[in-house]
Amino acid sequence: MAQAIKNVMVMGAGGLFGTEVFVALQKANAFNLTVLSRKCSKSTFPSNIKVYKVDDDYPLDQLVEAFKGHDALVSALPGRPYTVHLRMIDAAVQAGVKRFIPSEYGNNTCTAAADLVPLYADKAKILAYLKTKESTGLSWTAIHAGQFFDWGLESGWLDYHLEEKRVTIYDSGEKPWSTTSMGTVAAAVGRVLLKPDETKNKPMFVASFTVSQLQVLEELEKATGAKWDVQRMTEEAALEKAKRLDNKDHSEGLKLLILMLLYADGTDRGANFEKDGLLCNKLLELPEENLSEIIARVVKQQAS
Repeated sequence: MAQAIKNVMVMGAGGLFGTEVFVALQKANAFNLTVLSRKCSKSTFPSNIKVYKVDDDYPLDQLVEAFKGHDALVSALPGRPYTVHLRMIDAAVQAGVKRFIPSEYGNNTCTAAADLVPLYADKAKILAYLKTKESTGLSWTAIHAGQFFDWGLESGWLDYHLEEKRVTIYDSGEKPWSTTSMGTVAAAVGRVLLKPDETKNKPMFVASFTVSQLQVLEELEKATGAKWDVQRMTEEAALEKAKRLDNKDHSEGLKLLILMLLYADGTDRGANFEKDGLLCNKLLELPEENLSEIIARVVKQQAS
């Protein structure tokens, strides 16, 4: 039986998702929290939270020193460059850390996904490297949650554009894909740490719901009381467009590739966790969520 996890460091706690994770872990009231931050960072934290500052290139010796005494490391850092994550894993081993939660939180990094999206190929390398360290005493848990649903709607990342009431539907629009609200993904991090035995050296798949593009559109039209402008695009056209764009983080090219993981009819790229029997919501005791309620909340927030 694994020892209880108490001392937890969050890396990237000032970022979009890291902020949610940090709040969720605070609410759990079960951990002694610390933060790893680069010296250039302007993020601030409560005065009772110890912040370990390291040089911007994350030197190995500074990471080892910062990681000492911690039971678990939670990474909410960007996935690239992946070599930084490998260095953090090496430092965790040297520091005697028990559990490492890598910066997954997105789609299944199965071969079909990694072949299409270089970002997921890099994430797969990180997970493979963690598996090679199991014999050292460092365990891991990868949390796969699909795309962040509420953020994806608000930002237009899922190609639903609230202000213009415009959407691009890819292929039939009927293919189901699993997706999770940011708050629930953050809650899953805490639940994993509270169940160290059940989640040791395993991927955890979570989802608020499994839906299709057309189901989301139907609920958006109900919530906004308006008929949306629907544009259509095939997988072939989307991939051809993506070739002309870069795939840097947050770029339009990367977005198109990721959307083809979810929406394209032609290939199963592991986006439907429910169909594949992968969901761990019950094990992690995550709340049940309702598609129409979350969409109504997002629409209301956008309008205010």
